[in-house]
Amino acid sequence: MINLILAAVLAATGSDEAATPDVRLAGDWPMADYGNYALMLALALAAFGTVSALIGALTASERFRKATVRAYLAMTLMIFFAVFALGFLLQNDAFQVVYVQSHSNKHLPQIFKLTAIWAGSQGSLLWWTTILAVYNLFFLYFTRKAPRFMTTWALFFVGLCLTFFLVINNVVSNPFQLWGEEVAGVWQKVVPRDGAGLNPQLQHWAMIIHPPMLYLGYIGFLFPFALTLGALIARLDGRDWLPMIRNWTLVAWLILGVGIVLGGAWAYMELGWGGYWAWDPVENASFMPWLLATAFIHSIMAQEKRGMFKVWNVMLLVSSFLMCMFGTFITRSGLISSVHAFAESDIGNYFLAYIIVNAILSIIVIVARRDQLVDDNQYESMSSREVSLLFNNVLFAALCDLTLLGTVWPMITEWMTNEKQELRHGYYNEVMLPIFIGLMLLMAIGPILTWKRTSARQARERFLKPTIAMIVVFVACLLLSPGAAISSISFAVLAFLLVTIIEEFWIAGRRRAQRAGEALPVALASLVRMNRRRYGGYITHFAVLLMGLGVTGAAFNHQDKMELGVGETMEVGGFLFQVEDIQTDDDLNYVSYVANVNLMKNGRVVERFRPEQRFYKASQSQASEVDIHVGWLRDYYVVVAGPAPNHTEEHPIGVFHIYVNPLVIWIWIGTGMMVIGTMVALVPEKTRARARVKVPSGAEATA
Repeated sequence: MINLILAAVLAATGSDEAATPDVRLAGDWPMADYGNYALMLALALAAFGTVSALIGALTASERFRKATVRAYLAMTLMIFFAVFALGFLLQNDAFQVVYVQSHSNKHLPQIFKLTAIWAGSQGSLLWWTTILAVYNLFFLYFTRKAPRFMTTWALFFVGLCLTFFLVINNVVSNPFQLWGEEVAGVWQKVVPRDGAGLNPQLQHWAMIIHPPMLYLGYIGFLFPFALTLGALIARLDGRDWLPMIRNWTLVAWLILGVGIVLGGAWAYMELGWGGYWAWDPVENASFMPWLLATAFIHSIMAQEKRGMFKVWNVMLLVSSFLMCMFGTFITRSGLISSVHAFAESDIGNYFLAYIIVNAILSIIVIVARRDQLVDDNQYESMSSREVSLLFNNVLFAALCDLTLLGTVWPMITEWMTNEKQELRHGYYNEVMLPIFIGLMLLMAIGPILTWKRTSARQARERFLKPTIAMIVVFVACLLLSPGAAISSISFAVLAFLLVTIIEEFWIAGRRRAQRAGEALPVALASLVRMNRRRYGGYITHFAVLLMGLGVTGAAFNHQDKMELGVGETMEVGGFLFQVEDIQTDDDLNYVSYVANVNLMKNGRVVERFRPEQRFYKASQSQASEVDIHVGWLRDYYVVVAGPAPNHTEEHPIGVFHIYVNPLVIWIWIGTGMMVIGTMVALVPEKTRARARVKVPSGAEATA
């Protein structure tokens, strides 16, 4: 109706645009206002719920706790409406909204208009708040039977986070701002005719999934953080809250891990540099909390079994959440340079303040409850699982600290010398790889060791075959590749880990088969079903082994760059590639420079590639569309970077980058296996039902 009225007005005034008004969404102005009102109401409800939770926790009042829950539910509805409003504005090209004009355009595919919700800083923060609200719904449901005093304090800490993000959404980074200009002291609306378009590198399927997964992982660590502080304040015994916190952490750990790998897949397929991990500051920002959470998932076993590592576990959980917030801080502050980072803004200061507040609150709670964090037992032997877990914690913490140092080094050097200096790949490869190899070795050794003490006989029996396999693989690798010492060590350690996992399943499965009279496959399935946590962990370790295999394969990558015309060839890693054709295509959204490249063997074509270099019209930027052929042993990775300086229409010549990357597929397969292993470990184990014999009426029981 509003559009018809607008068309009639334009016709009455004699405008040439009467038939097809360019501003066809005048009716979306109220939608932007409604989104703003929804965010304001959500902030008010979040603040009320947070205060109500604090009063309920301090007074042990169930009435205030219920008021908190109701406030959070109403707040969630308001947040849902706000994100719906932004999505509606994007889908309908409401370019009078600054965010829509900055991250969309008329010819952008509909799916990417939807994902543009999280393409920019303002929209991604609203999406973050939305995911936080949804996560909170699950939290309210799954903790409904948990100790009330603990969960009320946890809701207070969750409320602080909700209120913080809604303050950001309303005050600092509002996605519903409108274009306008001041004329003669009066603010007037301005409606651009088209948008600037979405960043070409974000127009990829992985970016539909990757950012939400990362946000889910980041936000997920809030809840174990809140439960831990709540449990400490409530002085609960670890047996009452450790299993719950373990599960919440495991879910967040899995989601964040998958999100990280999806980011690597996006970089591999979209950025066109032939790799999946560059130790970029934003990549590091997501990797650091994942490392700390990995340490916690292992460390918590010592507290469950032996009442040890209590301080370690609390510090690892608190640090995981704070590191998630720190990653967001460096991503949005503009202090670091990254293809993943948002533009420089003052929003980082707000995140820094929030991190400091949570750190202070955590320290106060930990110090006040330090008597609860005294270990129940001490180490009895160096050859025990407790000691292996201690080394595990130390190595993961070292990895996190070294990654943090490499990430903030440019900031440190700029502060000290007024000049940014970056620590590049050489630093990470030299410092981190030995620690990763050590962790892989611990991953094999730790599960074999027993609690308290492992006898020499047990150690000899379990370590003999893995050690032989490790030595054989190491010698074979050195003979095949004399200069690849680090990769030879890595393959050898992976062989050690593989044999320990196989032995575990073989020995336990054979015993079960003999005892229960089952076939070996059935016995193995029964073992997993009866001890899901243990064998889910082994499946996850096997997944890490596969990923380690893929990463180690990078030591044998081959690449080359050449300018090639039609019919010309280049050899990379012993494989011959020939350019068949080069052409230009024009699309509504972009112009593409396309090449047809063939992999040749014995004069015939065995693989065909069609890489592109696209120039996007709206954003006036370009991006590579890589063509990758994935194999079990290697990937063929072909990029056309664009026309060469001497390119002509009659004699097209392009700039080609071609890579041959061994074993990359095992990283993606390992990720899938990690999901399976974690899901197995998360499924609750069924307790064995005890058979009850009903005594007939009138019968006497005999002793």
